[in-house]
Amino acid sequence: MFIYQSEIEREKVRALLFEGIINKPKIKDKQQFVKLNQAMLIRLLDKLYSYKQNPVVDSSVLSLYNTLSQHLESTLNFIEDFFNNYFDRNERVPAGYLMISSEELCRQLKLVQNTLKENEAIETDLITVMENNFNKFCLQEKTVATYNELVYQKDLMNELLTDNTLASELSIREVLFYFNFNDDNYVSFLYGKLNALTETLSSKKEKIAALRFEQKNMNQLSTKLNNYLSANMPSLKEQVNQWIEEEVKFLEINSIPELQMKKEIEQEDKIHTSLSVAKIALLLRLMVIDKTITNRVVTHVLRIAIRTVTTLQRENIAFGSLETKYHNPDRGTISGVKDILFRWVNILNKL
Repeated sequence: MFIYQSEIEREKVRALLFEGIINKPKIKDKQQFVKLNQAMLIRLLDKLYSYKQNPVVDSSVLSLYNTLSQHLESTLNFIEDFFNNYFDRNERVPAGYLMISSEELCRQLKLVQNTLKENEAIETDLITVMENNFNKFCLQEKTVATYNELVYQKDLMNELLTDNTLASELSIREVLFYFNFNDDNYVSFLYGKLNALTETLSSKKEKIAALRFEQKNMNQLSTKLNNYLSANMPSLKEQVNQWIEEEVKFLEINSIPELQMKKEIEQEDKIHTSLSVAKIALLLRLMVIDKTITNRVVTHVLRIAIRTVTTLQRENIAFGSLETKYHNPDRGTISGVKDILFRWVNILNKL
């Protein structure tokens, strides 16, 4: 009698739901109507589930509970399918449904663990991060979960088990970024990877370039819209981007003295002269013509000169200026170089 009455009510409820939606012109009212019926069905399912946990319950009564639960689940699924736009996904899932889904996640987790054990290229820290996430359901820690939370875990697990996703850290990373896996432990794992990367580089410039390259690759990964593991935390990309920006800012501030020191060292590595660019160019030309300098290509000589010699003003010599004055010396420069050569002759006579 109960089962027969339940079947009749199940059909009547569907008709009443359609009628209720049609008679409510405002979207807010439709949402409230669906949310109310959804919440009542979930509470009824939870009550039946708690009754079924009684070890002394009669088998015939247990059969009745199971049948009634099926009718209620059927009605809840009907609401989700036909009124999907108004279905509250922040509502908790029924306890029985959570238990069945958790069992399936645990079975799939074993497949993931077995696959990863065979792949030594995957870091154990990353494996631990994924295991800890799914173990919240598998170790009975998760007694309450919303539709959003459960669907997220199921979709993530299915994607991890697709094709060769577990073959490399790169493919796993693509999936985790796609699902916006903004888990604290995974974010810390990524920070550790970036730290390890920069520690292998000697200069701050190299470190900044490496971080920017990793940032570019990360930002080019696709992310599913309005998807997240934790609604209370910034997105995965946002957290990593913020960390990289802070690290780069720190490196850039501390690299200013380093750049100044480098420039000073570079200046000390040069030969400082009291000559003008024109006189240096003419002296080089004399040595080339006299074959004192035996380099075959003049431009090579000029490029070496601008890297190793400074003028009276201690300024860097422009290649174009040196080349022009090398090929077209003016009369004043020729006269000035003659005076230098005469002084050199006098000095030689005194040696």
